[in-house]
Amino acid sequence: MLKNINWTKKSGILIIGICLSAMLLKYLIQPFRGTWIYQYGSLISLLIFYGGILWSLINTILLISKHKTELKNNLIWIFLSAIPFLYIGIMMTIAMTKTY
Repeated sequence: MLKNINWTKKSGILIIGICLSAMLLKYLIQPFRGTWIYQYGSLISLLIFYGGILWSLINTILLISKHKTELKNNLIWIFLSAIPFLYIGIMMTIAMTKTY
């Protein structure tokens, strides 16, 4: 089943895994606050997460441009690849529109 899927489609699943692992890393280093583990782990977690967001945007654009003619058939892969980018976009929109 996965043999017929090209690398841009497979990387959509990988991008979600990378973003989720960065979130998990951020959660796991919380007990080490005030140590060098937290300092570097927090930075690495942020770089991995935002790198995954950027990769998500680039991969989504590549998928859309590659499958213009058969967009309807590949919509699930495009949406799967865009999930991290959509997540950060929705969270930023919520944060900006929230009033106190």
